[in-house]
Amino acid sequence: MSKPCKVGFLLYPDFSLLGLSSALEVLRAVNLVTGQTVYESAVIAESSVVSNVGLSLNPSHSALEPMDVVILAASDTKVDIPLTSLSNTPVLGGIGQGANLLAHTGLLDGYRARLEGASDALQVQFPKIELSQRAFELDRNRMTCGAGTAALDMMLSLVAREQGIDLASSVSELLVRDRLGEPAPSSFVATPARKPQPQIEEATQLMAANIEEPLGADELASLVGISRRQLERLFRKHLDTVPSKHYLKLRLEHARKLLRESDMPVVEVGIACGFSNASHFSTAYKNHFGLTPREERQS
Repeated sequence: MSKPCKVGFLLYPDFSLLGLSSALEVLRAVNLVTGQTVYESAVIAESSVVSNVGLSLNPSHSALEPMDVVILAASDTKVDIPLTSLSNTPVLGGIGQGANLLAHTGLLDGYRARLEGASDALQVQFPKIELSQRAFELDRNRMTCGAGTAALDMMLSLVAREQGIDLASSVSELLVRDRLGEPAPSSFVATPARKPQPQIEEATQLMAANIEEPLGADELASLVGISRRQLERLFRKHLDTVPSKHYLKLRLEHARKLLRESDMPVVEVGIACGFSNASHFSTAYKNHFGLTPREERQS
């Protein structure tokens, strides 16, 4: 067996807990599926650090040691980072504002990256970076994504590249079953031989990768490469629904998973699933499952 790949998550205050846990879950699942320690994970911070949902996390390492992969998770770019050590790291990544941190140091110059913020302002601020509107980007030895579940698909892309697409597909299917509580198509790897409608497959992948910050209907269609009306016709014909309803279903199923298997406050669950309004979240949840999020938590 080859030497395990060491992956360090460098955390800063108010980091995305969902993003961190999503990334860690992929690495854990790889080890589970293979029965080997393919990845060794380390959580790095100077001391106990508080996440965006108020949960305090004790790091396994207090300082950055030599790692094969280092991923920054942050919500603010006004922090000091170990630039010298990061510059020598083979693969660098960023979750949420962690990607912007790398951008500010110049470590993303010449790369395609997904950053947080308004695209026009980012383009002026970082002219040497090819900005992406996708949920995540893996460009050579740099990987970036938005906060939240996009980290899961980013890490799956890394696994596919480094360990093979078959293993990434197996891990993806395992994690989707765990998230949704039922068998479902992979949220990462398209399987054209079994999926005759690539636009639907790509659209559902984008939905699954953007649970916390849902894409608009026009933006979703544009990313797929067809018009909004064409996408709606495909969903009606093959799934007997429309994209907005399918997207809402995915978000609510993920919310149910979080309510049942995490201690996140109900309000934070709603935010993590793309609901900025607690009342809207409660109404949508009850319409779909027949009970409110709080009743779900208490059942």
